[in-house]
Amino acid sequence: MKLKNIFIYTLAGLCAAPVAVNAQVTLSDKTSQKVDLGYGVQQSEFLTTAAATTITAEELRRTSAISLADALYGKLLGLNAFQNTGFKGEEGRGATFNIRGIQTTAKNGTQMYRDGQMQDIPGEAGILILVDGIERPIDRLTVEEVESVTVLKDAAAVALYGHEGVNGVLLVKTKHGTKDGKYHFKAGLSHKIQFDPQSADMVSAYDYANALNRARLNDGGTAAYSDAELQKFKDGSDPFVYPNVNWKDETFKKTAHESNAYLSFFGGTDKVQYYTQLDYTDGRGLYKNPDQGDFNSQLKYSKANIRANVDFEVSSTTRVSANLLGILMETNGVPDVNSNDAWWHLYKVPALAFPIRTAGGVWGGSQTFGDYNLLAKTQGRGFMKTHQRQIWANMTLEQDLDFITKGLKFYVGASYDNSSNTIETRSKGYQYGWNYYSGGAMQETVMGTVEDKLVFNHWVDSQWRIATFNAGFRYATQLNNGDNLSANANYNMKSEIRDNRSNTWYRANWQLAMHYDHANRLMADVVLAANGSNRSYPAKWAFSPTLGLGYIFANNPESSFLNYGKVRLSGGIQHSDYVPQPGLWQAAWDSSHGQFWYGTNFASSWGAFLTQFPTDDFVQETAYKANIGTDLRIANALDVTLDVFYQQRRNILVSASSLNSAVVGIQSSYDDKGRIASYGMELGLRYAKTFSNGLNINAGASFSTVKNEVLQWIETPAYPNLSRVNGPADDERGLIALGFFQSQEEIDNSPVQQFGQVKVGDIKYKDVNGDNVINENDFVAQDYGNAFPALNYAFTLGAEYKGFGINATFQGAGHQVKNLRYVDGVWGALSDNRNLSQEYYNNCFDVAGANAKYPRLSTENVANNAQNSTIWYRNVNWLKLRDCEVYYKLPACVVEPLKITCARLFVQGQNLLSFDNIAAMDAENLNTGYPVMKSVNIGLSVQF
Repeated sequence: MKLKNIFIYTLAGLCAAPVAVNAQVTLSDKTSQKVDLGYGVQQSEFLTTAAATTITAEELRRTSAISLADALYGKLLGLNAFQNTGFKGEEGRGATFNIRGIQTTAKNGTQMYRDGQMQDIPGEAGILILVDGIERPIDRLTVEEVESVTVLKDAAAVALYGHEGVNGVLLVKTKHGTKDGKYHFKAGLSHKIQFDPQSADMVSAYDYANALNRARLNDGGTAAYSDAELQKFKDGSDPFVYPNVNWKDETFKKTAHESNAYLSFFGGTDKVQYYTQLDYTDGRGLYKNPDQGDFNSQLKYSKANIRANVDFEVSSTTRVSANLLGILMETNGVPDVNSNDAWWHLYKVPALAFPIRTAGGVWGGSQTFGDYNLLAKTQGRGFMKTHQRQIWANMTLEQDLDFITKGLKFYVGASYDNSSNTIETRSKGYQYGWNYYSGGAMQETVMGTVEDKLVFNHWVDSQWRIATFNAGFRYATQLNNGDNLSANANYNMKSEIRDNRSNTWYRANWQLAMHYDHANRLMADVVLAANGSNRSYPAKWAFSPTLGLGYIFANNPESSFLNYGKVRLSGGIQHSDYVPQPGLWQAAWDSSHGQFWYGTNFASSWGAFLTQFPTDDFVQETAYKANIGTDLRIANALDVTLDVFYQQRRNILVSASSLNSAVVGIQSSYDDKGRIASYGMELGLRYAKTFSNGLNINAGASFSTVKNEVLQWIETPAYPNLSRVNGPADDERGLIALGFFQSQEEIDNSPVQQFGQVKVGDIKYKDVNGDNVINENDFVAQDYGNAFPALNYAFTLGAEYKGFGINATFQGAGHQVKNLRYVDGVWGALSDNRNLSQEYYNNCFDVAGANAKYPRLSTENVANNAQNSTIWYRNVNWLKLRDCEVYYKLPACVVEPLKITCARLFVQGQNLLSFDNIAAMDAENLNTGYPVMKSVNIGLSVQF
């Protein structure tokens, strides 16, 4: 028999053989699937009144992401997850999460990358992220150790989480053992190739020199370079004085790598269940030629997670659960240059700034740019390491109290988490210089000092610790008529200590949760909570009641159409403990106001004066929430979820400075007069069906939209367009651009623009308030906010047949305003010696003329063109093939003789396709940070 036929028959046999396990996608069992609402309060999907969505471990593993923070894009209805720039080994480089948009305007813990650094997003929109019931970061948590992830959205869902849960909660549950009396091993190995680092294209030295000449002429000066010098930039005939360096190609590779391996051991009996795992991840960055013999400055991170989760019965009435995780991580890089800083250099340094090395062999630099030579920093500066240690530990004990009354339980739990990050550097100095001509001969200036030995230094960069305690009584019973009644009375407290001042917080909650359901049709949930916090002192306590109601109007699993139908209604009052300023209840004083003289020797001292009145009479910021939703199951194949929500934030602390004239001389304090409304809807669809031939098809879609607006604010606007009221809480404000001035005559016949001298090619603005001048009184709010997209959607597709499977997740977003001028070097061109992007150069007024998108070139900071305006604002939208996967499960006839339960080969991709309305850069990440890349992941997982 020919070899080709042997292969065909063998493959046909493998395809026809049954696979080892049947893990095909199905709709959830609404009766057995639980929704965890916190502190032991669990409800079935069938009976819950909460707006919550859960994703299981089976669905999570369809992504190439190793970190859980990067595995949730487009996966959960109501959870908006966005990818950030930066090397994954560095702190804070995981996803940014949001639930139901911006809801307030207080200072926020969530940040975005602007102007080369991380800056706060307006609005305290940060959500509460819990791992096994404890607030913990998930950027170091691996996908493999997670059992499920649940997003809690409405008042009924987050009622037990106090001040911290007011913006929504993400609840992560890690894996535990089994009760089958067996032990199991699972091992996995994968390697990821990351490629196509996206960045804006910068102009060549020749184009930059031409642009600089044009800019200087526009500014009334002379050209910087002659035609002969321009030719040298173009042909490379004099590379030391007239260089043309492509810094991206010289410094960075085209690919990076990440590898992961894990081994887990789990099992148990009715008495004891255990799950242990060892996971190792290794990532390498994009630097080219970082190995210098005595050191290597490549971006690297190595991380090990060691987990042990144990549940056991002390007696027939006493149960204990303990979870322990240790995280050990080490990173490597360039001293004082993180990944975002390194990539920012590409946008800072033009191709003609200096050569890589001078004619004399020292690193290139210049008087203008100093030692901004990125190759010198990555190959000549030394290296830096960070050492991070984290430990997460929590334990709970549950005691049956049936001897008092049947169904009564007592529970107590505690946790302690600690993290420390230490930095050590081994660095040395280097020389840099530049060449120039003097008297017809090439000269060289050298700066800096050569150091042959690496100098060691180290310090503790950051640390935090969190401890919690909770105790309570839980009661559940079934009444004689079959109705169910349950209650949970709980006390919990939390101590949180982080770096810097005013970051030690203590919180405590007393709460009572009650549930009643009648005849599997009517449900009611009530939560009464007293929430306390030292963060909001002197307003320390608040009362937070919540009510959830539900009605099941259809429950017929055998129906050919509507199998299940439920309507939910919830409402509640919750609070935030945020205050805009630590110690705001105290008066603020300054000691540098004037001088007074005293004594016979005429000694003097500075005088003290009051700069801000205290704020000591206010109410905690209050959220009034309402939600109505429905859950449907149609033809036992399609689940539909629809929620409509409304929230009003009141008592937002707002600066009252505008109430006083500057003549008074003392700033007013804060007043709780701010009020914000947010509202929107969420729609989710999920289809799963297995046909008689074994083909399984699954698909899903999610769609959400949210809008927020300011209802009340302390302000004294000179014109209606300057008022924040009725605008977005995270608004971007600017001028309305009408185009560019085409002639001096047009300038003369237009309203005066009071931002400095205006020339042909500068931006022309609309006189919004009709006073015949253009100034700050003509600013208007944009249609959408800047913090998060108001429109989010995703859809998934999947199929499996005889062990072969394919999955894909698309994620998209829109209705978010971004300011292009925040992207330094790409749209902020030439002034202050900035670099120049190809996008700006091709579309500036000097090159594109009547079709221009951007104003004229200039070496000066033209105040008129630097104003926030619709020239720079973009309503961005994007769609990405976020995850895709092709896999094969080896058939039972192959794996069972090897005592293997399941073996799975897979190839996964991330960000392989992207569509957006920003030509130069990734619309999701409009910044100059280390880029988001496409990736392909190849791996194998085996379970025994």
